Amino acid sequence: MPSSLSAFIKTVVELCRFRRAPQDIPYSPRLLGVLLVASTLFDLAVGAATGDAEGAFAHSLLSSALVLALCWTALAIRRLNHRYVQTATALVACGLLISLVQLPIALLLQPSAPKTEAASSLLLPFLLSWIALGVLVWQIMIYAHIMRHAMESRFGLAVALTTSWVIGYLALARILFGAQG
Repeated sequence: MPSSLSAFIKTVVELCRFRRAPQDIPYSPRLLGVLLVASTLFDLAVGAATGDAEGAFAHSLLSSALVLALCWTALAIRRLNHRYVQTATALVACGLLISLVQLPIALLLQPSAPKTEAASSLLLPFLLSWIALGVLVWQIMIYAHIMRHAMESRFGLAVALTTSWVIGYLALARILFGAQG
């Protein structure tokens, strides 16, 4: 693995551990584009694995468009548009990393997942649901950490902002895609 790729991955992991900030991400519109394509392809692969191949592309586009647009809007309100590429790159890279963490949980929660004696009980789905919720909260906190640094704001404001993004996405997905959204 090239050292620059290794350093980038290390920076993203450190960002997810709240030890780095979006300004530590290289300014590269090309990198942002590559990460968006990688994220969409990953979402398509997960959609195929979970039986939602046709909806995965639309969900991926909606999620990416919403996060990118709301990030741009938040930075524009603060007149910090010059930070957009690094901030968006940090959000997309961390989102992709979180998606890798969420994948085994999502696969185990699928109705078509292989059932063992333990898996057929209610305990495993219950525990996996709590773990999934914990990962979602972690993702919101990561996004808040990124936005706090990018907007030079208080963490509470950034948490409220990113939580509203998630709620907005869920509401919009439900409107556009129905109950499966």
